[in-house]
Amino acid sequence: MIRGVLVLLMGAVCASAAPASERANLVANGGFEADADGDGIPDGWTLAPPEGDAHLKGALSTQARSGERSFCVEKGLGKRGATLTSPTLTLKPDAAYEVSLWLRMEGAFPRDSVSLGIITNGGNQYFEIHAGRRWRQSTVSFSTPAGATSGTIQLRQLGILADRLYIDDVRLRDKQAKAERPPIHQTDLTRFEFPEDRPRVEHTAAEIAEMKQAMAGRDIREHNWVKAAEPYLDLKLHFFEEGCDQKYYTTGRNCPADAAGLRPIIHEDGSQEMECPKCGKTYKEEAHRAVARALFNQRMASGVRALGRAYALTGDERYARKATEILLGIAGRYRQWGGGGHAVHYVLHEPYAFLTPCATGYDYIYGSAALSDADRRKIEDDFLRVGGQDYAKQGITDRLNNRSAVYSEAVMALGIAIRDKALVEHAINNPYAGFHTLVAHIFDSDGLSWEGFGYHTYTMTGLTPIAEKAYRIGINVYKDPTYRKVFEAPLRLLVPGETAMVDDYKLACQRFTDLGQPMEYPFGEGAGKTPVPSFNFRNFGYGVLRSRQGESQTYLSMEYGKETMFMGHAPAPKFSLLLYANGRVLTPRGAATYGSDLCGGWSRRTLAHNCLTVDDKDQWGRTLGRFIAFETAPRLQVMRAADDQTYGGINLDRTLFLTDGYVVDLSAALAEEGQHRYDFCYRIFGRLRCDLSFQERKSPLGAGHGYQYLTDVRSARTGDTWQADWRQAEESALRLWVVGGPATEVIACASPDNEKPDQTVDAIVARRWGEGTVFASVWEPYRGQAQVSRVRRLPVQGAEGKTGDSEGVGIEVVRDGQPGADCFLAAYAPGKKTFGDIELDGRIGAGRWRSGQAAPDYLHLVKGVLLKRGGHSLAASAPSSLYVEQLSADRLLVKVGSESAGKLTLSGRLPGAAKVTRDGKPVAMKVAREQTLTFSVARDAAYEVTGVADWRSIRLVREGPVEREEAPQAGAAPVAAAATPDFGVRAGLAPDGALAGKNKLANGGFEVNYQTWDKAANPWECWCAYHFARFRPDYDYDGETAHSGRYSLKLARKEWANESTQDAWVEQKVPGSWANKTVTLSAWVKASLDPTRVRLCIYGLNPKWGNDYEGGVSPKFDVGTEWQRITWTRTFGPDITDVYVMVKREHQVLGGDIWVDDVQLEEGGQATEFALDGWTAAAGK
Repeated sequence: MIRGVLVLLMGAVCASAAPASERANLVANGGFEADADGDGIPDGWTLAPPEGDAHLKGALSTQARSGERSFCVEKGLGKRGATLTSPTLTLKPDAAYEVSLWLRMEGAFPRDSVSLGIITNGGNQYFEIHAGRRWRQSTVSFSTPAGATSGTIQLRQLGILADRLYIDDVRLRDKQAKAERPPIHQTDLTRFEFPEDRPRVEHTAAEIAEMKQAMAGRDIREHNWVKAAEPYLDLKLHFFEEGCDQKYYTTGRNCPADAAGLRPIIHEDGSQEMECPKCGKTYKEEAHRAVARALFNQRMASGVRALGRAYALTGDERYARKATEILLGIAGRYRQWGGGGHAVHYVLHEPYAFLTPCATGYDYIYGSAALSDADRRKIEDDFLRVGGQDYAKQGITDRLNNRSAVYSEAVMALGIAIRDKALVEHAINNPYAGFHTLVAHIFDSDGLSWEGFGYHTYTMTGLTPIAEKAYRIGINVYKDPTYRKVFEAPLRLLVPGETAMVDDYKLACQRFTDLGQPMEYPFGEGAGKTPVPSFNFRNFGYGVLRSRQGESQTYLSMEYGKETMFMGHAPAPKFSLLLYANGRVLTPRGAATYGSDLCGGWSRRTLAHNCLTVDDKDQWGRTLGRFIAFETAPRLQVMRAADDQTYGGINLDRTLFLTDGYVVDLSAALAEEGQHRYDFCYRIFGRLRCDLSFQERKSPLGAGHGYQYLTDVRSARTGDTWQADWRQAEESALRLWVVGGPATEVIACASPDNEKPDQTVDAIVARRWGEGTVFASVWEPYRGQAQVSRVRRLPVQGAEGKTGDSEGVGIEVVRDGQPGADCFLAAYAPGKKTFGDIELDGRIGAGRWRSGQAAPDYLHLVKGVLLKRGGHSLAASAPSSLYVEQLSADRLLVKVGSESAGKLTLSGRLPGAAKVTRDGKPVAMKVAREQTLTFSVARDAAYEVTGVADWRSIRLVREGPVEREEAPQAGAAPVAAAATPDFGVRAGLAPDGALAGKNKLANGGFEVNYQTWDKAANPWECWCAYHFARFRPDYDYDGETAHSGRYSLKLARKEWANESTQDAWVEQKVPGSWANKTVTLSAWVKASLDPTRVRLCIYGLNPKWGNDYEGGVSPKFDVGTEWQRITWTRTFGPDITDVYVMVKREHQVLGGDIWVDDVQLEEGGQATEFALDGWTAAAGK
């Protein structure tokens, strides 16, 4: 919904406004310099801390970005955040504005998120912005709604994650322009009248006649429609006094014991329960009874449609009478249930699973003798019209997203069934939920949904039925000029042989052809043969490279936008890769269903997507990658993007080259400061083989962020180039080369499949430790024998002799039977660099040479001014992309990049009549002294040059504006890291620095908390696998439930999606010296629902490799509703320094709240009786 508002309100703004720097700041005291009453809150601003959190504080600070002051919010309990509200703003309606502010944070995490709210008297808008350890400016453009005259700026969710969050220089500027909203097509229904004949919702009378004709000579009762209706004739009906509240959607559908979907049982007397088909248990709680009612209502609605269809074919009044009985029974209860949203168990299911089937069946039986005029009035006025009006309102509330399409489809069906023109008008033309508005706002200029491919197709389950229902009553919405793009975009995205929206395409191709806009049907035997080119979805942030066609095609894609392509409602992992070759998809994609624990626990974790994970944690939220390049040429295609926000202070940068035989992958992670752990998880379908000397390791590989799912772990260490093969079938395999250099731990393991919980994918985690690294690799799909025989790193040297990965990386690839080598280069710092004997001044370079001095087979310069080796070079007057290929002895292909145009001069020997052509047509040129040839070139154009005996240089004098390259935003130097919190208690220590006494944990019984001593900070931290504030774990100190003492810590069950609940854990850093020691962690736990899955973890820091979890992660314990003690023991190695302990609730289907109490860490291999820790004892004094 938020994104929908963004699409609506953010757009190109008319150029005529003054520069932003010259326009007044509309926020009073936006720099926080004024505090007349000295209360620490800037004049005009208000801070609303969360109730009951004495630790969360906000006050002016001298840590200013400019001036003398900023505003600082200090973290509280981490449960709920504070809200900072600006002075009241005077605004203009329907006007464009720009708000900016500077943020910086301190804390354990590299980033924090803030919700920026624009609160007006005409409506609210929200935007997610990010803070890092350096000052960084965030800027948001928005437009006020019509009628808005005043408002405020709100900064919400403050003080949840960062220890300290600093805010400064909040500015609001009037752009002095109106936002240019996307043009929205309208269908004029002024003269529209409903046709008299029926049916018309699902089929027309003519189509029913064709179906009957197709059954000529056969018994119509053999038709599938009639067979499907028969069981409903004898169905005992129940019309319940109560509906269903959607709050039961997550709790009443699954068996708590085994997570299986429950089936409804409706007894003769109408009483309800749910039964597990797996274990046989029955459940009669209100949640289960409500869902049973909902599912039976849904079954009756399906019956109405089935019976109506059978009546349409046979004319048998028995079907009409039964359908009438159901419709009248529902009409007698629908208002009583509460109208729309209460017939079935989820508000989104009612339109397509209940209302549309009922409208369809009613349309079929409308003329039946089974219906009296009074019956029709009751069904229409007490049921169908109520549902239509309610879901019309719901569509406006949920405006501009996929839900609105689903709602409006039902509104359309209902409007047609009951001849309500207002409902039809809403479904087609409503400015917030109508067909044309949704087409204009849900899909970007390329025709792709901003929510990704899954929700693109889901949205079409609403839009296509609207379009076809309209067509059946004489309204043609296919005339909407933007609608065609919605069908073009998926074809640029699908891998070879893949299909989607098959029936939608059949209809669309026919409808567009009828309009004189022919569209080839893309699937099956009669599919169009138009080749699908490489394509960059720049607005979405997804690039697709393709080489060759058909089954021999290689397809390579990379995500760099905010939203992921193949998972619903998830941030895009930067920079996930999808590879198709050998006629199959070779790498996992997508996610398990929402109702699976793997969806949140594994599928959406960074580890699952063939990209980089830093410091054992997922990437951060919906950051927008910096697009760098997307260029295609005959021998080589390349795309590149970077992101310095997803791990604050670390720049991720990935360059992918696609050749005809393999992929070159240069994945960099470069830190501004400090050392970090870098894990690249290579996950490829097939059986893994790697000849390194692996040693068994204790599984799993970690405790959170997906690592807990990596099992069967073996590892080896090497600094050399290594390779691994995955074989999918006898005729298909992939070889991975990873170039050596820094010390690498190569970890082979099994990982879950992203979509199929019962399958695994063999994986290798390549692990490194340092300030930065580049994982340089070659991915070679092959059918018979692999052709790449050698891969090596090229030495790089930049300005002033600088070397290392921070300057750039280059690799050389040699293939069997091909003389010479291909070289691939990426620069990470500006200026000229040498990669061996190759010079590059630009972002990307590539070429193939048979020797260092020979003419290259091809050269490719991307976003640069020089690429040179020996006597041959490509050059440009400003950063440009150029490609040259030697087609034959005197024939060259020259291609100009997508942003480059100007005068191109080729130097060399031109002994004869030189000639330049473009698409077979001659191009004007100028030859000088048989040595230079000059001609004009256009963007993204290819030219053939003949008559060149020996070319030496090609130089482009670029014309027109140079595209401004997106770059990391510079900020002020980082302030020193925050000091370790003072917990306000002085406890005795043992000689090794640990707490004195047996229990080495502080506050192991949770007796010291904000309820008992609000001045003491707690040594426990509560976390989960999600950075988003709305997914933060919900915890509290429970004074009513405890194993001993008065308090326990309660981790409340929190639904991640549908019936799947999310993880949460409490964690503590343990002082002391732990190398070579054996320790045991124990905790008393209980749950509100049996079973709830919990695990323990003891891990330590190895300064050379990062966190060490080996042997420290327990299996999952099934915890019931009675207190039980769980324990885990591990022995640390000699290199361990800092130690941490964790008690964790896992992702699972259902599960309940958990209570944790009497947690103890002690030396030795067994848990002994719980002892009060020294910290708690000292606090008591």
